[in-house]
Amino acid sequence: MGISFRTSGLCAAAALAGAAGFPGFTAAQPLPVLDVVVGNNFGHLPMFIGAEKGIFKAHGVDVRLKVVNTGTDMVNAMQKREVQVGDMSVTTFLKARHAGDPFRVIGIIMSDATRSNADEPLAIVARKGSGVSKVEDLKGKRVGLAKAQTSDEYFKMVLARRGMKYEDVAIENIMAPPALAPALNAGKVDAVVSWEPYNTAVLEQVPGSYVLVRGGGHLSYIMVATAHEPTIASSPQVLRSFVAGLAEASQYTRKNRNEAVEIFAKWVPGIDLAVGKKAIQHISYDPRISPPVMQAFEAAEDDVLKNTLKGAARLNVPDQFALKFLGEVEKSHPQYFNDLPPLLRAGR
Repeated sequence: MGISFRTSGLCAAAALAGAAGFPGFTAAQPLPVLDVVVGNNFGHLPMFIGAEKGIFKAHGVDVRLKVVNTGTDMVNAMQKREVQVGDMSVTTFLKARHAGDPFRVIGIIMSDATRSNADEPLAIVARKGSGVSKVEDLKGKRVGLAKAQTSDEYFKMVLARRGMKYEDVAIENIMAPPALAPALNAGKVDAVVSWEPYNTAVLEQVPGSYVLVRGGGHLSYIMVATAHEPTIASSPQVLRSFVAGLAEASQYTRKNRNEAVEIFAKWVPGIDLAVGKKAIQHISYDPRISPPVMQAFEAAEDDVLKNTLKGAARLNVPDQFALKFLGEVEKSHPQYFNDLPPLLRAGR
């Protein structure tokens, strides 16, 4: 699926300006349209902000969002060429690359560039009366999560760190995150594993529920923007405009978290605003590539090979990036990064 074109409101305005008496002025070309698949969670929040606030259009690209539930849905949309850009977690991306999908990372959405193990948006929440006071108590219990997604990979790592096996737990596959709270509340499961805002939603909606583990440095939960290699080759300027818009939208999200939640609620109905404004405090939107981020990718590849794709050949992690886009944006728009903490230089 190639980049498409249609007339946007900005172009119509430009045409009117030309008609108003600017000699030699001609109507602007329609903005290129970029179809992007995103998840219905806070890991993708800057994408919603960029689309809603007109930030992407200001940078010269009309972004249309396809909102889905899981990483599997994101990969499917990319494979079917329904979209040119897919936002997904590091583990989802790496598994897609192992499967031969021609994606490359062009930008970072959710991350903490100062650390290689930032996983605070992930948590295990248990219900009152489950008899679970520590991770080891989950043996023989029922745990609800979305299988083959980041929450599943995280749970495997939490268990492994404590010498437990995945098979020690009865997994209930709950692919739609909004279904986690009802399942826990009804006692169908003893605990759930998810990402934000759904962990906070469970805590608010299920009386007596509590955090068993939040984060813990098991992995770095990074959300990446990926593009098809043919799109990278054929439309570099469109992707450059997209990455610039994403950088500005990320800063807007960092500086206006409550408004960002309110915008998200327009796109994903049913999110309680009070819950969302609590949940977003657990998330960092730092789009920079740094040594800790690259270490996080290497560690994620280690874990994918250990826990999911045993025996698979290791990917060369640096080859999975098209770094030119973000590098150019950091040089041309340093103001979008000036509120972020400094990164340590190599060797320090």
